[in-house]
Amino acid sequence: MKVLIVDDQESNRQLLGWILEDLGHTYVEAENGLLGVAKFVEERPDLVLLDVMMPVMDGYEAAREIKKQSGDQYIPIIFLTAMSDEKALIKCLDSGGDDFLSKPVDEIVLQAKIRAHVRTQELNQQVRNKNEELTYLHNRLQHEHAMGEHVIANAMRDSLVDTGNVNQFVSPMSRFNGDLVLVAAKPTGGLYVFLGDFTGHGLAASIGAIPVSQAFFTMSQKSLPLTEMVRTINSSLVRFLPDHMFCAATLLEMNSAGTQIKVWCGGLPDAIIYRPEKGIVGTISSRNMPMGILDDNEFDDSFELLQLEHGDSILMYTDGVIEGLNAQGEMFGEERLHSLLGQGQTKLIERVMSSFQEFKAGLEQDDDISIVEVISAPVKDEIRDRLNVNKADLIPWEVRSVLGPDDLRVHSDPCAKIVDMLPKNQVYRYHRDIIRTLITELFSNSLEHGLLGLQSEIKRDEDGFVEYYRKREELLSNLSEGSIELCLSYDPMENPDILKITITDSGKGFDHASIKNSHSLENCFGRGIGLVNTLSHTLEYVGCGNQVVVHYNLKNTE
Repeated sequence: MKVLIVDDQESNRQLLGWILEDLGHTYVEAENGLLGVAKFVEERPDLVLLDVMMPVMDGYEAAREIKKQSGDQYIPIIFLTAMSDEKALIKCLDSGGDDFLSKPVDEIVLQAKIRAHVRTQELNQQVRNKNEELTYLHNRLQHEHAMGEHVIANAMRDSLVDTGNVNQFVSPMSRFNGDLVLVAAKPTGGLYVFLGDFTGHGLAASIGAIPVSQAFFTMSQKSLPLTEMVRTINSSLVRFLPDHMFCAATLLEMNSAGTQIKVWCGGLPDAIIYRPEKGIVGTISSRNMPMGILDDNEFDDSFELLQLEHGDSILMYTDGVIEGLNAQGEMFGEERLHSLLGQGQTKLIERVMSSFQEFKAGLEQDDDISIVEVISAPVKDEIRDRLNVNKADLIPWEVRSVLGPDDLRVHSDPCAKIVDMLPKNQVYRYHRDIIRTLITELFSNSLEHGLLGLQSEIKRDEDGFVEYYRKREELLSNLSEGSIELCLSYDPMENPDILKITITDSGKGFDHASIKNSHSLENCFGRGIGLVNTLSHTLEYVGCGNQVVVHYNLKNTE
């Protein structure tokens, strides 16, 4: 090891140098405290032998400066002193010294002290290494948690939080929530509500929110039946979760009138049916296994069908409520919960949580807590209401693309890419599939009939479809000029409910005015235009017939 000797007597420095070399160490030296500090900064020695009484800067001040320069690294300082006064020795230690040696220095004692301090130094380095490792792991964990929060929040972003039919309270025990609450509007009218409680707590438990939310919102947009939803979510969790994890859950489907509710319950505590003028009028017991345990052929998707009166509520909750413990080790319990909900109560969730907090008396919660109240009342059309905003809050926009021959050959489905450019809000997500259908049908007609000049009559022969699409590929591969322009535009000042779709091709067009008066749209404008006419608010061919304009009603939820 390298040792710094700081002493104003050259003979002392020489003697210590000989001893250190004899012990197998190297050394550097300085003749006063000021030079000693400078030499320490320059050489970064492993140990310092420091005289007390020196000119320019004494050992006490030099020790303090050396300790500042050492930072969190342990560099032992051994004072060399002929003093035996107890106060002087204490001052040596208080100024930053770690030990002291009496002059004249004994080689055996010096060797023993060096060995002792080397062991301390090694332990200090181990602690520093562990601290650095822990700091790295902590920073990495924080980064991963931030990523996890982003992913999970993104998975749940479509859940409705402002619907008048659902009140909810969610309180995770830690940074991540093992409970999951999802609410979605049913496109055909009504609501879906999901309450789940995954095994465990924290990030591991919350990860299950990803497959559940993806399946839930995908199926909600299609107004799929409750049985298909619970079966699909269960299958997703069986594939996604490890064997020791599952999800106790309740899935509820309410009709648009708010009076008929289908409920599937697997593993959660009994839900409460509450009627203001009577109090609790019934419960909904779990009759099924939690999700994520049984394979599809064993899974039970049976549900209860409830008929409610307007004003009734269904109160669902996770076991963090009834299993919460107070200082005496008592559980909050179902009996206590039921006793709170007497006749004429309002704000059920607030009442339950107020009593729960009083019961806990300041103790931290020991589980994730979620309570959901579903109120029987006509379900507001969430999609429609999103558009009932002040015109000043909306901005006009336009998406336009012109496709030439090379583009038409390369891009097999340009309509999908155009639809991807739509605004990323719930209104357009809801109408996305219909808008894509409209654009695809209109684009196909413009390409096949307008630009390529194909006739639909070809398809009427026995092998007509094969011939039609063979000819389509041949004409498209030889196409050298022409274009199709697709344009989607929205102008809230003109009409906040209408999306305008305009498709123009460079073909010759046709006499759309005379043909439209004598034939159906299906026969005249090509296969699929009848469907477009049904789905759209208005459909109009303009000019020479090579441009079609469709107005689509964004408030259409039928």
